[in-house]
Order: sequence, then structure tokens, then C-alpha cells
Amino acid sequence: MSKTVYSLKKHGDLEEYHLFQAELTQTQPNRQCTPQSKSICQKMNNKNSSESKFVCLNEEQARKKCADIGRVVCGVCVSHLYASY
Repeated sequence: MSKTVYSLKKHGDLEEYHLFQAELTQTQPNRQCTPQSKSICQKMNNKNSSESKFVCLNEEQARKKCADIGRVVCGVCVSHLYASY
């Protein structure tokens, strides 16, 4: 079932969020996924997370949620969700 999804996690007590690629492991009855150990920008370890803003979203859903959340989301991480030409 290996499908890439995304989770957004808060970095400890800091007011910043980092995006993690995750592998979808279950869709029914609830979506579950396993995030990578490092954020997309490589500046945060999963174990340093104090909360998750969202988990197991596809690329389009993650892009929209990150845009709604705003500037506290790491720009390097979120840029991964946009096409590069």
C-alpha cells in the first residue's frame, strides 16, 4: 500500500512547524501513517515533536493546510509541496 502522505509537527516548545513525509500504512477504519525520522528540511527530528497539526494528508491537502496555518510553517519544508520548474 506504500503511498506518500504528509504530517505537520510542532518543534518542541518553539512556535514553528515542520513537514514530514510519511508512508500510509492503513486507510480503514482510520488513516494511519509512519513519518520519517527527519523533517523534509532535515532540521527537526520526529522525536522532538510536541504536537501534530495534521497527519496523513495527501500533497494537495497538506499544501492547503500549510497555507492556512501561515508563516509558522517552515518555508523549506512547504516548498517541497510545490512544483519546481
